[in-house]
Amino acid sequence: MPWTGTHKGPESLVEVLTAVGKAWETKAFAVRDVVEQGDSVAMFGSFTYRGRESGKEVTSPFSILAKVKDGRVHYIQFMEDTFGTSGTLGRPRA
Repeated sequence: MPWTGTHKGPESLVEVLTAVGKAWETKAFAVRDVVEQGDSVAMFGSFTYRGRESGKEVTSPFSILAKVKDGRVHYIQFMEDTFGTSGTLGRPRA
């Protein structure tokens, strides 16, 4: 999953989301809770992806932590069930 890891700059978010969109079709995305504390916001929920090559689907919980400085998001951390989502990549095996 080449989009994992640390990225810098606003263009990197677009690059990551573009790569994710090429790998998976988003079947569902639901935000369950949002918590705001000062300049930090956390979101919790789940999503369902279908691997574009494999056709396999997975539902994963997610959490996002975003930090705002001077009215702009300057930090995002996204967590998911990486083991589950990575299992939907690639071609199906016979």
